Formats: sequence, C-alpha cells, structure tokens
Amino acid sequence: MPDLQATGARRIHGIIRIFQPWTDRLPAGWVGFSLRTWCSLVLGLTTAFWLQLDNPLLVGVTVMILAQPLRGQALSKAFYRLLGTMVGMGVSIVLVAIWNQQRGPFLGGVALWLAACAFVGSLERDFRSYAALLSGYTVALVAVNCIDTPQNVFNIAVSRASAITLGVFAVAVINILSGSPEAWRGLANGLKQLIRPLSETARAALQHMYDRGAQTDIRLGARILALTTPLSYARTELERGGARANGARLAMVSMLTILDCARGLGRHTGHGNIDPAVEESIARVARQTDLRTDQAGFTTHILDTVRATLPDHVPNADEAFAIERAARMLTARTRMHAGQEVLTEGTGSAIHSRTVNIAVQPNYLLALIGALRVLVGFSFAAGVCVVTGLPGATVALAQTALTLTLAATNVDTARFGMGAIIGLPCSVLAAALLNFFVLLHGADMPFLALTLLPQTFLACLLLMRPSTAAIGFNYGVFFFAILGLDNHQSYNPTEFLNRNIFYLLAALLAFIILVLLFPPSPRRQRFWMASTVVRALERQMTGHGEADGPTRLTRTYDRLAQMQFWTDRLPGNSSSARQMESFMTFAELDGALARARTYARQAQAIALLRPAAELAQRELSLHAPWDVEQRMRDTIAAIPAPQAQLPPQAQVAAVNLLAGLNAVLRAWQAAAPRLRHYGIIKMEKAG
Repeated sequence: MPDLQATGARRIHGIIRIFQPWTDRLPAGWVGFSLRTWCSLVLGLTTAFWLQLDNPLLVGVTVMILAQPLRGQALSKAFYRLLGTMVGMGVSIVLVAIWNQQRGPFLGGVALWLAACAFVGSLERDFRSYAALLSGYTVALVAVNCIDTPQNVFNIAVSRASAITLGVFAVAVINILSGSPEAWRGLANGLKQLIRPLSETARAALQHMYDRGAQTDIRLGARILALTTPLSYARTELERGGARANGARLAMVSMLTILDCARGLGRHTGHGNIDPAVEESIARVARQTDLRTDQAGFTTHILDTVRATLPDHVPNADEAFAIERAARMLTARTRMHAGQEVLTEGTGSAIHSRTVNIAVQPNYLLALIGALRVLVGFSFAAGVCVVTGLPGATVALAQTALTLTLAATNVDTARFGMGAIIGLPCSVLAAALLNFFVLLHGADMPFLALTLLPQTFLACLLLMRPSTAAIGFNYGVFFFAILGLDNHQSYNPTEFLNRNIFYLLAALLAFIILVLLFPPSPRRQRFWMASTVVRALERQMTGHGEADGPTRLTRTYDRLAQMQFWTDRLPGNSSSARQMESFMTFAELDGALARARTYARQAQAIALLRPAAELAQRELSLHAPWDVEQRMRDTIAAIPAPQAQLPPQAQVAAVNLLAGLNAVLRAWQAAAPRLRHYGIIKMEKAG
C-alpha cells in the first residue's frame, strides 16, 4: 500500500511538473477573480429571473463590465456606472422628446453627444472617464434603439436602469462578502517598492555619482504618478478614506520632490565652489534618519553642523544651493514616511495637514482626435444603416457607437478594433454552442450557472492579460447580449442569426473606423506634449507661470511622463534621448524660476533681505536681451550673506534666496543653447 501511494504521488507530481510552465504564465489571482465574477453572475441572474425583469441579459452585461480583480476597483466602477447610466437615461429621454419624428436631427444630436462624452472621457482618468463614456453610449443603446418606437423610451430606460442596478448590487455583495483583494494594500505596496530606487537616487546625488539621464528619472516619476490609479480605487475601501488618501498623495508628491531635488543636487554639486566640509555636513545630516523636522529645521541643522567644523563659515551661492536642495530632499523624505503611515495606519500628524493636490496635463489634442473619430465614425455607421434599410440595423448602429465611444480613451485604438473583430465573432460562436448544444439539455438556474462557469473563466483570463484585454472585454461583456438571454429563451436559429449578423456588422464597422480613421501618431502626440512644456516655461519666464508647489511639480512630471510614453512608441535612436534631456532641462528652468519667486516672496517679510528680494522679483522676469547670467550674478551679489550673527529665520531665508537664484542661473546655462536651438528664443536677441 505505501508503494502504491508513493507511485500515485510521483504521478501527480509529474503531471504538475508538466503543466507548471503553463500555469506560471497565468495572471496572479486569476482563479479567485474568475470565481467572484461567476458568483456575481449567478446571484444577479438568479435574482433577475426571480423578479422577471424584462432584460435579464443586462445583468450579465453589467457584471462583466464591472468585473475587476480588486474590491476597490469593482466598487468604484459600480458607482460611476450608476452615475453615467442616470445621465445617459436623462439625455436619451430629452433627445427622443425633441426629435422623435425627425431621424436626421435626432441622429445628429446623438452623434454630437457621443463626441462630447468622448472628449470629456479622454480628458478624465480612471473610472471618471468611464462614467463620461457611459453617459454617451447609454444614449446610443436606449435612444437609438427607440428610433422607430419613441413612445417606449421611458419604459426601456427604466428597465435598463433596474437591470444595471441589480448587476451593481450583485457585484458589490460578492466583493464585500468574499474578501476580495483590497486596492489600498496594493497602493501601499507600490509606495513601499518605490522607496528603494528613490533611496538609491538620493544616495547617488549626495555622492555626486548622478548621471542616469533624463529618461530614467522621467520613467521613475511616471511610476510614482501611476499610483494615482489605485489611489482612486482605494478611497472606496478605507475608513476615513479622504484623510488616508491624502496621506498617499503626500507620499507621492514627496517622492517626486526627492527625485527633483536629487537631480539638481547630483548634477550641480561637486562641480561648483563648495567646501568639502559642507558636503560632509550634508551627508552627515542625511544619515540621521531619525531626525524629523521641516525644511527650515534641516537647513539650520546643516548650518550648525558646518559651523561645528568651520566656525563662522558663510555659505556662498553654490553652497547655499547644495544646502537648500538637501534640506528640501530630507524634508520630503520625512513627509514621505509620514504619508505612508497615514495611509497604512490612519494615524500620524499628516492626517491634519492640508489637502495635497496631484495635477495632470490633459491631452486636448488626443481628446479632440478621439471625439472626431466618434463623430465621423458614428455618422458613417448611421449612413450605412440608413442606406441598407435593414430592419434591425439600429442594433448594429448602437453597438458601433458603444465600441467607438469605449475606444476613445484607448491609446492604441487599433488594438481595441482588433479586440472587437476577434472578440465578438468568438462570442457569437460560444453563444451558438451554448444555445443550441448545451442549454437544450437543461432549463433550470443551476444548470445555467454551471454552463456559464467555463465561459466566465475564459473571459476573466483574457481580461487580466494586457495583450488580450480588448478581446476579453468584447468577448465577455457582449456574450449575454449575443446569447439573447431572456426569461423565455429562444432556440430559433433564424432569429439568432438575424440578431447577431448586426453585431458582426458592428464589429466590422468599428474595426474599419478604429484602424483607418485618424490613427494615433506618436510623433504628433509627443510634439503636443513638448509644446505644453515650452508654453509652461514661457509663462514662467514672463512671471505668469504656476507657483511652486505640488500642483506644478506633479503636472510637470505628468507632461514629461506622457512625452516619454510617446517617445517609447517611436523607433529608438540617440536623438530621442537628447530631446528628452532638452525638455527635462526646460522643466528644470521652469521649476527653478517658480521656486526662486517663492523664496523671494518669503524673504520680503524680513527687513534686511527686502531690497534684495524685491530686486530678485524684478529680475526673475526673463526677457530679451537675454543677459540672464549677468543679471542673476548681480542679484546674487546684492543678497546679504547668511552669517552666523543673523537670526536663524534670516539665515534660512538668505540661504534659500541665494539657492533659488543660483538654481535659475545654472538652469539657464543648461537650457539657453537648447532654447536657441528650438527657436524658443531668437539668436539675434541673445545679449
């Protein structure tokens, strides 16, 4: 008997070893996600059949749309689905009421509404974007399907809202009861994983070995900003969600500040007139990880450490720059840990801090192209349906509008079009097999639940893999509509074929429009983002730019991250790296000007520094002739030296003002040749 057991164990182990390479490639958490989705389907459909809802298939569609691996994702998307549905229902009723007998103006109104929703959805992010898109395509699904029976629009709207509400309820219940993975823990882990590369970045800057290049820094900044997506989900899960989300934002902004300070510190210190004792003092204070204070406290501590070695030492402009960058970086390190503590524990002093804002750079060009694609594509599809005159063409038109609207926010619209042309036919095939070969052998809910299990697992697997997500969406979401799931299921092949021929037509139209109409150009998108960096710098040079703070910092890194994203989609060459380095330099000049203005305003509150601060405010407006270097040097020379005899507040303000102006000088020296190269300032105006 033991020999038989050992032999059986070896066989099982051998089978597992054979399938191990294949199972290792499956997404983590796939089984749990699939089971939760299937349970939500069973609960929603069972309730829909028990209540005898008119459109039980919408419950299945809603559940598959809301299928998300994390609890916060599902709950957040459920909320925005309800919101978008309500808005779309209201607009549908209004459009039908106004143009119920005028097909042309009605379809034109629908097209304009779809384009407007696609434009807004492209500017928003996460599930706010989905709510805007849903407000658009709900009109197509409700109003367009009532184009020949306008008197039914209210009943259809109420029926659709009831089914969607039931689907949302089923998803929420299963996700809460099943203990699905929480989004906020993923957010906390993401922040924790970024500590190591940021610590290495800061250490390299302090040791003057910082030569990674702009693209590496921008990609690290993009990783930090990418956490805004799980942050938007996490708020639905957390007690005191607003305060704890603010802690996460504080940690993210602090990380970007560390990256920004490390870049300036590493690029410029070690090459200027800095006493080794100052560098050693900065490094010594940086090693005191238990020291928690603000920027003024760190600056004072560094000055005291310097003077313990060099009594009565007066920092020059280069040393002031190094001290200010280090003090700000160490302050950001303290706030980063405080923000993480607020997120994970819900406690800490940062819970009472001001709201931290994270700003993004809207891509108006991409949004406009997406809106035009939806407008022209829907008009083309409407023309095809009107010309053919087929009785069920409104189904194809509504489905095409849905696909075009959802694709509006996708960077790669061609991939979404491929998802439609592959996913919908696969869904038709699966629905046909289920309807004519499986469901004929059973009509009760347990049997239906078992038959949906493999289909749900396949759809969830496709959804979790980025390369097949578009196919999985089209396959899983539209499966129930293609199946025609109803209280009294039809097994008529002719009816099935007549209904689904229009879904296939919609997939073909969507593929043609998404692949051929206004294809996204990485070069054009990169140019647009580059122009936003230049416009921000031009406003800053005239004194009308954004003030120094989290909003300006995060928006700047978001611009650069988007620019890097489009650069990565172009053929790689050395010129791309040089271009990113140039625009990173422009962003550094923008930041240096904003920071110097802030320090000048702070210095104006101190009588000793007021004349120099007012002079700095005037000289920080850069204009032709471009004698910026001499003007900055003259302004720096006018600042009273931060001597030990001055009050601590005056010393800190003097160090910061010296550092701010020195940063502008250094950033201008790096940026001026590139500004002339790109024609932002004219050669003949150079002084």
